[in-house]
Amino acid sequence: MRFYLCAFIAGFLIFSSTVSAAMTSTNFEIPFDSINSGGTDNSTSTNFLLYDTLGEQATGYTTSTNYTVQAGYRQTEFFEPTLSFSISAQENDTQTPYTALSKSPTTVTVSSVANFSVGQYIGVVENLGFSQNFIVGRITEINGLILTVDKWDGMVSAISITPAGGDDYVYRMEDNNADFGQLDVNLGKTAIVRTNISTNAASGYTLRVQTDDYLRASPSAHINNVSDGSVTLGSEEYGAQVYGYTATSTGFDFAATSTLRDIQISTTTADNDRIGMLYKISITPVTPAGAYTQTIRYLLTANF
Repeated sequence: MRFYLCAFIAGFLIFSSTVSAAMTSTNFEIPFDSINSGGTDNSTSTNFLLYDTLGEQATGYTTSTNYTVQAGYRQTEFFEPTLSFSISAQENDTQTPYTALSKSPTTVTVSSVANFSVGQYIGVVENLGFSQNFIVGRITEINGLILTVDKWDGMVSAISITPAGGDDYVYRMEDNNADFGQLDVNLGKTAIVRTNISTNAASGYTLRVQTDDYLRASPSAHINNVSDGSVTLGSEEYGAQVYGYTATSTGFDFAATSTLRDIQISTTTADNDRIGMLYKISITPVTPAGAYTQTIRYLLTANF
C-alpha cells in the first residue's frame, strides 16, 4: 500500500488591545500630557530629528501580572507594538548527509551545499526515525562544505557532535507542507517543523496549535491519534512532540486535534524564539490505503 501524507501549515497573528488615558471633548483630544520644566516637541537639522522633554518624574515602562504602565509624555508616542511569526517544515528531497556538527561555533559540515543558501532554515537530524534527535537553525554563512547558523534550537543537549553514520541528515526547511512520504508498516515516519517568533510585548506570547480534523483520506478512513503519550511502531498512531527553550507540552507525544494546545510560551519580549516540532506516524497492515491530509493551524497571541 502507498500512502502520501502531508500537513498544511497556516499561521495566525492576534494582537491584544492597548488601553491609554486621554482627554476628549466634542472638537478636541489630548491623547497624552504631562507637566514639565521645558523641552521642544521636535527639533530638526539636515541629518537629525530630536524630540525632547525636560523635568518629568517617574517615567518609564512598568509591568505587573495584569497591567502595563508607560509613564511619561513620550511613552505612548513611540511605542509601536510588534509581533512577527514564521513557520516551515523540512523538505524531504533536500536530504543531505552530514559528517560533523558543532554547537559552538554553530556549524554543520555537509556532503554538498547544493540544496542550501544563506538565509534559509535547516534541520539537522541524527538517527532518523522515532528515536531521532534534531536541531534547527538559520544559515548565516556558507564556507566550502560548512554551514554556519545563527543558533541551534530544539534538542541541542541531546544531539551528538559526531554523527553515528548512515541515517544522519540535514534538510532545508522552507516548505509549507510537512510530508511523510510513502509509509511502511515496518518503518515509522517523521517530519520536523520549526517556528520563529519575535515581539516587543513585555508580557510575552503564547503559540497554540489545532487541526481541522483527523489525518484522513476520507470521512471513514483516518489515522488514529496517539492516546498513550508515545507513537509506537506496530500501532496505528499519529502525534507530535515539541522541543526547545520556550516549548511547552514537552516530554510526550500528544495528539494533534481540533482542541487548541499550547506549544510555545514566553512571559517576556522575544527575539527569534524558536522551537522544533516532531510529527510521528505509524501504520498497520489493516490501515486503509489512501492519500491522507490534515490542515494544522498555529495561533499566536501577544500581550501588549
